[in-house]
Amino acid sequence: MSRSAQNMLLVLLGGAMLWITLGSGEYVNYVRPGFRYPLVAAAIALVVLGAAGLRREWRDTGHDEHGEHGGHAHGPGVAWLLCVPVLAIFVIAPPALGSFTAARGAGRAAPPPPSPAEGFAPLPRTGPPAPMSMGEFIGRAYEAQMGDPASFEGVPVRLTGFVTPPEKGERGWRLIRLKVACCAGDAVPFPVIVRGLPRPPADTWVRVDGAWEPPATGRRATVVQTLRGRSLQRVGRPGNPYE
Repeated sequence: MSRSAQNMLLVLLGGAMLWITLGSGEYVNYVRPGFRYPLVAAAIALVVLGAAGLRREWRDTGHDEHGEHGGHAHGPGVAWLLCVPVLAIFVIAPPALGSFTAARGAGRAAPPPPSPAEGFAPLPRTGPPAPMSMGEFIGRAYEAQMGDPASFEGVPVRLTGFVTPPEKGERGWRLIRLKVACCAGDAVPFPVIVRGLPRPPADTWVRVDGAWEPPATGRRATVVQTLRGRSLQRVGRPGNPYE
């Protein structure tokens, strides 16, 4: 690849990063929201480096054309084809991870999150469902399962996630939100089994109202908790699809 192509690739990479970070906001499909400003800084650095290299190349080219040699060497034109995948980011950005990733990671579901230092605050048993993250639901359910199931049983809650088919032998279907520590590469699923409601198509984002269903007496503790669904509403994908 010629140096001009290398520098142009740097400019395009930086531009693509700026677009998904400041333009479309789709960077949250790949990293946590807190990485926005480091990404912007890295993108600007790439653009500046690439532009400086192009300026130097064009300046040197101008000197050659007016010098004794009267010409300069060109790199292979096919090298510029390497820029095509970068340009594609402006048109077709890869989507957030979904049911395929969740199915592949079914054997490494995230462990129940620890309860806050001050403990989970009590929730009302009447009134509208309490919206909560999948992690909080799993943490509350696991704590209740290991202690007093009556403390969480029957409490109306509201969960938001995407739909995946059940694992072999499961009754119901799975509602999942992926948990990322840094980026999409380390994502692990927070799954909840939903029973009592028809299953929408895979990868559909839904909001489900229901209540925790304790496991049968005598069953060992599990991180895959169950929600007895009462109502379901299809929703758009959240701005940040991960927890």
